[in-house]
Amino acid sequence: MFSPGLLAEVVLVTCSGALSPGPLSFAVVAGGMRRGWRFGVLAAAGHAAFEFPLFVGLALGASSVFSSPVAVRGISLLGGAALILFAFGMFREGWGLLRGAAGRGVFGWRRGGFATGLAFTALNPYFAVWWASAGLKVILDVWACGGLAAVLLVYPLHVWVDFAWLGLLAFIASRGGALSSRVQACLVFVFGAALLYYGVRFLLFG
Repeated sequence: MFSPGLLAEVVLVTCSGALSPGPLSFAVVAGGMRRGWRFGVLAAAGHAAFEFPLFVGLALGASSVFSSPVAVRGISLLGGAALILFAFGMFREGWGLLRGAAGRGVFGWRRGGFATGLAFTALNPYFAVWWASAGLKVILDVWACGGLAAVLLVYPLHVWVDFAWLGLLAFIASRGGALSSRVQACLVFVFGAALLYYGVRFLLFG
């Protein structure tokens, strides 16, 4: 049903989104430092829980909603505000590490990787833009091979990249457990600053 070229397209275009540094990647690294590789896998599951209905909706013709400037702007404002809150939560966690305490933690990783994956996907306007452009092109190509059935069959080929990448990021981050609290705090501050950057960028230029 699927040509090798189409399957390669699905994987490579997926990598263009999944492997791009973004809010979810930074959150997974920060959470993986404390919770290990499972945090990344759970974050990927949360990501997929939000993504799959969108994936099917785009296949059925809902792309106009996510290509609407008004919709993207609304997501940008909401996502930007949320990311700024997440960033300050990470700063609080870093301060706790410097004091030798665990801190109260950032919203997501104390509640679990699934919540982090779900929230950071839903509140990321770049995610919607990617699916309304590059992702939509893949869906249309797959649809041409067999309609909705083909789209559903190819989804696992898309989503495994997210599970592999986020799980790997969390695993690598977990190796930092042997680092001193001061070094861990510095890393948390760096990722917090990255989220703050995205949050401000979403608010101003979303």
